[in-house]
Amino acid sequence: MPKIAKFASVFSLFMLGCSTQTVNSYLVPDTPEAVKVPADTSNMSQLSVKAYSFMLADELLQPLAQHNLNGNMLVTRFVDQQSRTHVTDKSSPLADLGGQLEESFIYELQKRGYKVIDFKLRDSVLVQPEGDYIWSRDLADLKSKVDAKYVVSGTLTPHQNGAVVNIRMMNMKDGVVLATAQGFVPNNVFWSDEKVTTRNGILMHKGENNRVIGGDRESYF
Repeated sequence: MPKIAKFASVFSLFMLGCSTQTVNSYLVPDTPEAVKVPADTSNMSQLSVKAYSFMLADELLQPLAQHNLNGNMLVTRFVDQQSRTHVTDKSSPLADLGGQLEESFIYELQKRGYKVIDFKLRDSVLVQPEGDYIWSRDLADLKSKVDAKYVVSGTLTPHQNGAVVNIRMMNMKDGVVLATAQGFVPNNVFWSDEKVTTRNGILMHKGENNRVIGGDRESYF
């Protein structure tokens, strides 16, 4: 049998032996039974943060398709739902989620034709020995006024296995909510599903029982 024909036959048999499962609008291939995954392998999310952002953007923008939004948009960092501040606990698996969702929605909106303003852009480039800086969080370095009509932002509600994400687009003049979206992003979208994590600053061990490590004694609950 010619090599090309032999390869085509093998490829066809492989494809027939594969199955897929639907995750929203994405088809995620199942792991073939012949492939054995070590029991101690840490699991990563089957979808990337880009995929979750894409689906959330789809839900947010779908009702706006029939409307002509004339005006620039801002996207701000997503914050903790209860405190309305940034997630500052760097030990949390989702510590970087708020900032990444901000970046992802700038990408999604711009790719879909919306005019997005980067309001953290400095008036000039700051050149320093450790690097060149075009962004700043210091109000003195930023423009005093930004020409934007709409703002997109959201909140993160911690969950045992990730975070519930609530997103809204609002009119900056009157605060009217124009569109919303809601979804769930798992802990392991950035890092593998580790056996040890933290909750409210307490070291947690994931086993047959939840276990708090530290203090006078270990407690199970």
